[in-house]
Amino acid sequence: AANECYLDGLADVEDDSIIAELFDQVAQPVSWHGRRVRAIRIGDSQDIELLKAVSRGEFATNGFRNRDIRHRLHPESRAASKKEQRRLSARTSRQIRLLRAHGLIKKVPKSHLYRLTDKGQKLCAALTAVRNASIKKLNVAA
Repeated sequence: AANECYLDGLADVEDDSIIAELFDQVAQPVSWHGRRVRAIRIGDSQDIELLKAVSRGEFATNGFRNRDIRHRLHPESRAASKKEQRRLSARTSRQIRLLRAHGLIKKVPKSHLYRLTDKGQKLCAALTAVRNASIKKLNVAA
């Protein structure tokens, strides 16, 4: 099962999806469990850092927990007071809810772990590729 998860992640590299369609899917607010959830802001540094954190290779097979993402996004949280740790944990929970509402991650049953969905893998791969590509390379591809 671990090998299948890893190979699924690698398979997204050869995908022919149009990047604009991937970005447009998450650019609108959605309703999740009867509540409105904001759009993912592709140009916002905090949302980009969140997507980078959840798409790390170390989480591809086993998944990630709130604590894993919290330590990646807020390294100072390890030495923070209990009150501050709870505040950052709640913030991370809201960020995880955002990703779940847009279908980018799914919860592993009977655990506190989450994994990227196929949609999430494609979005993170596309975002990374676009952010690391030069204008010259993008124009050649067009």
